[in-house]
Amino acid sequence: MRAGASDSDLAERWRKAVLGKRAGHGIDDPAFLQPARPMSAIGG
Repeated sequence: MRAGASDSDLAERWRKAVLGKRAGHGIDDPAFLQPARPMSAIGG
């Protein structure tokens, strides 16, 4: 944004970031480890 990105540039970056995430963010993976802090403590 500071470098002058257009709305469509930002939308494309957002789209790529979201599409790159695994379904469920891995929370359903048997190897998933619950963080010690709740989501609200880390800003989520």
